[in-house]
Amino acid sequence: MVLTSLMTFYVLVETDFWLLSIWLILGAILQSASLIRLLERHQNELKNFLLGIQQNDFTNSYSNTKTGEKSNELHMAYNAIIGKFRQLKHEKESNYHFLQTIVEHSLVPMIGYYEDDERVTLINDAAKTLFNKPFFKTISRIKSINADLYNLIIKLESGGKELIKVFIGNELLNLSVSVKEIKMEDHLYKLVSFQNINRELEANELESWQKLIRVLTHEIKNSAIPISTLTEVVNSMIIDDSGRLKDLSVLKQDELDDLHIGLKTVEKRSKGLVNFVNAYGELSKLPQPNFKETEMKEVIDSVVSLLSTDLKKSNIDLKLNITRHKLVIDPELIEQVLINLIKNAKEALINKPEATILIESHKQNNIYQITVEDNGSGIDKETLQNIFIPFYTTKKEGSGIGLSLSKQIMQAHKGAIHVSSVPEQGTCFTLSF
Repeated sequence: MVLTSLMTFYVLVETDFWLLSIWLILGAILQSASLIRLLERHQNELKNFLLGIQQNDFTNSYSNTKTGEKSNELHMAYNAIIGKFRQLKHEKESNYHFLQTIVEHSLVPMIGYYEDDERVTLINDAAKTLFNKPFFKTISRIKSINADLYNLIIKLESGGKELIKVFIGNELLNLSVSVKEIKMEDHLYKLVSFQNINRELEANELESWQKLIRVLTHEIKNSAIPISTLTEVVNSMIIDDSGRLKDLSVLKQDELDDLHIGLKTVEKRSKGLVNFVNAYGELSKLPQPNFKETEMKEVIDSVVSLLSTDLKKSNIDLKLNITRHKLVIDPELIEQVLINLIKNAKEALINKPEATILIESHKQNNIYQITVEDNGSGIDKETLQNIFIPFYTTKKEGSGIGLSLSKQIMQAHKGAIHVSSVPEQGTCFTLSF
């Protein structure tokens, strides 16, 4: 174009070949039009390419047979980018269908909905069967099935899990409801899963009853059999063969002593049975917690100051590693739990050289934990399975309700108590809030 323009100017000024200059001018015009058309074509191709990406349309393709090396390279670049997007789109769709298939075939009922407008976009076959509904437009549809369940779903935050008893149809179900929140395109999306744990609860409940009945039977037999036997012996001492009461004045001194010992034993075992029944009543009447915001370090310090003197007398070294943290608890009930654990640790350290109790606290993943650890005799596996059963005890003077009561208190705080132990090395109890 530059060369043509210069030649045109030269012919017009320096020569008389005006016809040639006209042809040169026409040539310059054609060259300009060709350049404009080339630019417009590339601009349209770029616009279509970008619009296709914006609209997720990757069906376009660009020929590599165009004249011009640069044009050919540009088309190859477009085709390479479109091919990559096609591959990513295919992988995305494959993953989506794969996950959708997993959700659909999952035995765990699931419902997914947008939190802002409660619009349901996912409900698998298990959820349809659970609620006996083929379709949910919004999550508020659950309100017509059970209002408490709907309120629980709305209330639960991401990672939350809670048990609820609901009537669906004419059947009472124990549902474990868990929620996970996902941010999708500036919207909060909730995935709710439901697990009917009726069978598991019934199995655990039956096992718990069986264990409790075994313990109750053992404790009652321990008192009832000696009472029955001693009563029979005493009765034979004061009743003759004809069934009449003997004259006690004719009994020898050693017989009177045996009679006195027998009656004292009957009295002692009877009182033990009464105390056992009273302990059962105490266990079943856990007071309602009085929740308030409490500094946990102050609670632990209070328990330590109460028991430190007794621990020193027993030559037990008490170590503390406590962080300051506030929780909404009933401080008196939690103090009772800590007292039980420390006393158990003390009893496990009898005649133990270099006896140590370590109390630590820390917070991890939004869970505050207190550990009470000792280096005592430890607990064997069989006993470890039963220590939280009411009235189960390996101590001669123990009632067997301390750990069971502690577990109830932690459950009332929506917390948990766990134990780990290695025989002859020590035991660690963990309170999780």
